[in-house]
Amino acid sequence: MVDFKKIEKSTEFQNLKRSKNLFIWPITAIFFCYYLAFPLMAGYAKPLMVKFVFGNLTFGYLYGLTFYFVAWALAGIYVVKAKKFDKQADEIIEKYGEEKEGA
Repeated sequence: MVDFKKIEKSTEFQNLKRSKNLFIWPITAIFFCYYLAFPLMAGYAKPLMVKFVFGNLTFGYLYGLTFYFVAWALAGIYVVKAKKFDKQADEIIEKYGEEKEGA
């Protein structure tokens, strides 16, 4: 049996929670700013958005297409980092689970 109350109070868990928050919130803010920049530029930076970059491809279309790449890149970064967080969580559970098993 695992003592989750003891885990919650442990330094290891607090460090894990802190590092997870320090990772998740900036990634969320980056995507949110990137996402909101598109309609703002469409409304207030029309000369930039209608500028042709390649042939008939404008900056606005190019920026819109990059949403897919940015979303997949951020998701990939999250998956790699989440595996490390999961490993740390498993180690913490294993450490505090062993103490109760002998009881």
